[in-house]
Amino acid sequence: MPPQSLTVGMPDPSTIQKQKTEYLKMLDEQVKQGTLVLEAQVKHQKDYLLGQADQQKKQFIMQIDMEVKQQEMALDQQKMEQLMNLQQQCQQQKAALEQQSMQLTMEYQQKKAEEEMQKQQYEMERHQQEIQAKMAEEMAKFNSGGAQLFQPTLGGLK
Repeated sequence: MPPQSLTVGMPDPSTIQKQKTEYLKMLDEQVKQGTLVLEAQVKHQKDYLLGQADQQKKQFIMQIDMEVKQQEMALDQQKMEQLMNLQQQCQQQKAALEQQSMQLTMEYQQKKAEEEMQKQQYEMERHQQEIQAKMAEEMAKFNSGGAQLFQPTLGGLK
């Protein structure tokens, strides 16, 4: 009997090569398809993350803007309070200045009136002294002139 073929039912090397090539093509295609799917999933997840990040950034910016607005309002309120205090102090100082001015003006007017009275009194006294001096001079003239006229002599009238 002839020897039995040991390769019966086995693929030959060219068939193996052909199957291997087809299988490699199929694996390459699966890897390619898997890569495309993975890339699409990753892109979708990245887009989702970016969208979430943008939303969180917007919320964070809104929160910061709100905090800034609140701080601005607090500063404006503080400014208004300080401005009111400043105006109140200014009014108080103006009132004190006005009172001091009035008091000094009154004192000045009183001193001025006293000064005028003293001047008038001085003028009156000076005028009175002048009159007295004139009277004394006239009396002296009169006395000296009249004494000569009415001076008695030993022999009678001159």
